[in-house]
Amino acid sequence: MPTFQDHFADHAASSFARQMALGDVIGERAWSLDVQKGLLRFGDDQEYRVQLLGSHAFEPGTWLWIWANAQSDIPPQHTQAALRIQQLGEAQGIGAFTEASVQLGDVTDHMIAITCSGLEGGRCFYRAPYDGGALFMLLEDAPAQVLAPVPLARVNTVLMEVVSQFEVDHRRLVTSFFQQQGLDATATESGGIRATRAGEGHIEINFDALGRMSKVTGTLTPAAAQEAPVQAAPKKPRWQFWK
Repeated sequence: MPTFQDHFADHAASSFARQMALGDVIGERAWSLDVQKGLLRFGDDQEYRVQLLGSHAFEPGTWLWIWANAQSDIPPQHTQAALRIQQLGEAQGIGAFTEASVQLGDVTDHMIAITCSGLEGGRCFYRAPYDGGALFMLLEDAPAQVLAPVPLARVNTVLMEVVSQFEVDHRRLVTSFFQQQGLDATATESGGIRATRAGEGHIEINFDALGRMSKVTGTLTPAAAQEAPVQAAPKKPRWQFWK
């Protein structure tokens, strides 16, 4: 049976890429939420239907699933995604998906939201802060450019951001990411993974003895290279999509 960490590794990179793309779309717009209608608005020109997941209470450091929040009075049609995750957790014995209240630590609120966004068919999530906590939700109708495959030139940036911010199985992360992004991936003689996309070029990732990404190289077509250069791992996170 897969564990929570397995599911997280499977979906972290693609989810992170969608969050980066969503950030490009919403920019600095202020948000507002109509809970009864299940509508999340950004500024005066963007509106998305949402499924509510749960909330993080800062002081006790706990995650409360929306289906366990008896005082929320949220219409049930806006909690179906969280219930599906609960059912998956029951089938696979994953406590983080089935316990009404989860003590956060090794598993964080963002890890839960990232994993849910992948398990729910590749969606985006949004963290809506309030005094003393934050509410997490999935967007049901994000723009096409947010859900589009990641340009090959951005692949290294996505992977390096994820491994610099989370403890995760690097090889599983890379393998799942390449598969989800529709890249033609093959094993190299050195035990690495080479991924190619027609018209964009290729990227090759090598791993050390502990299974961590150790070297990233690649060749991009001139057109693809305009998107972003293949680059080394950052010394620290340069951008965190939940801030």
